[in-house]
Amino acid sequence: MSTQLWCFEALDSWFFRESRPHGAVGASELASLFPPPARTVAGAVRTLIGEVTGVDWRHFASEPDWAELRELIGVGDKLGQLMLRGPFLMKDGSRLYPAPLHLLEQTSELQAQENKSTYVRLRPGAPVSCDLGTVRLPEMSTPIPGAKPLEQVWLTDTDLLTVLTGGTPRNPLRKIDLFHEEPRLGIARDNARRTVKESLLYQTRHIRLAEGVSVGVGVSGLWDKPLANSVLRFGGEGRPAGIRIAGECPLLSVPAVRSQNIVLLLLTHADFAGTWLPAGFKPVPVGESGIDCWRGELHGITLTLHSACIGKAVREGGWDLVTRQPRPVTGLVPAGSVYFCTVDGDPEVAVKTLHGSHIGDDLQLGRGELAVGFWQE
Repeated sequence: MSTQLWCFEALDSWFFRESRPHGAVGASELASLFPPPARTVAGAVRTLIGEVTGVDWRHFASEPDWAELRELIGVGDKLGQLMLRGPFLMKDGSRLYPAPLHLLEQTSELQAQENKSTYVRLRPGAPVSCDLGTVRLPEMSTPIPGAKPLEQVWLTDTDLLTVLTGGTPRNPLRKIDLFHEEPRLGIARDNARRTVKESLLYQTRHIRLAEGVSVGVGVSGLWDKPLANSVLRFGGEGRPAGIRIAGECPLLSVPAVRSQNIVLLLLTHADFAGTWLPAGFKPVPVGESGIDCWRGELHGITLTLHSACIGKAVREGGWDLVTRQPRPVTGLVPAGSVYFCTVDGDPEVAVKTLHGSHIGDDLQLGRGELAVGFWQE
């Protein structure tokens, strides 16, 4: 089944509200989640498909005339036959990937002037006793004072493959290269009286993309009928977005196998039901030293998990259009998180099976997309 690449191009600033409501205690300003939440992108995809078919949304969920369309795009939380890959950032038509969080960067003043950096990796270190037991926490392979994770940094496919196989990136793209935030001030309106409402000021931060930057998502499960480019309302406040169908969705090349020790990198946020561990992984002691690790299976591949580098949890909520109420807030493991594993079987089979696959819950939303790399003791 082919996967179409849908490109969302900003015609103005965008707003994808964080999980806090405007009335939250201490909430002076609400930021945008970016890249946009998967449910927001899925809603835009379904909206365009429905508009192409001339759907009557008021009767879509109940009338038999729309049974075929309901089977295709689903109703409410169910996406029918649709499968998404992403969403992800794109630059000049090429997909970008989140920088792995086990790659740290240190930049001196002289290096900053020359746009250069020194990189070091995290890897499972010596066993330590903590709340998780006797475990191997990540430590730097070579201590470099001041080294920090590459947060809000994206890599091209070439740079990511280089990092996954032990190299360093040549051209990391930072937030300032791709988008910037715009503070906005608004006030509630009384549409019936055509006046404003007193004491209901609010502040938001919109996203404005740099030239050549767009949001992409792979969409599969559609009919063969071609879809024309279009413009629709996207995200909070219904900001305009142009949608362009740009052929096949790109896939990251499979790296050459180097060892039994593999790195699992999350390319999109993953839903592990509120935990940091994928489902099915259980703690087990290894060897006479009694070092604790975790063992489980992903897509039939048995893995021993030694350690992990996990970013700050992403909290997504949103508005349920069917029930007309807020969605429960869900905690997700962020893209860029890294799991250090050892394959208990053939590493070549493991890499081919896991690279590009998805793990966790809500797989139809593109959650938990994996890339495979390698680590050294």
